[in-house]
Amino acid sequence: MTKLKSDITNEYINMTFCATCKKCPSIHIEKNSNEITIGGKKEGYTKFTKEQFLLFIEQIKKGTFDGYI
Repeated sequence: MTKLKSDITNEYINMTFCATCKKCPSIHIEKNSNEITIGGKKEGYTKFTKEQFLLFIEQIKKGTFDGYI
């Protein structure tokens, strides 16, 4: 499995969904913020609340999207 580029501290995580370039989208989560940002300059940014993001993760774990990927 490819290792993703990440910057992880006690306060935040910033992870890029690619291991070979700096132009791919990333996710940024801060402990002290209720917002999660996903995206990049090219494709734009999308912001979710942590509650919305957790609902999304629950659906991923249930396999909701498996037939589409």
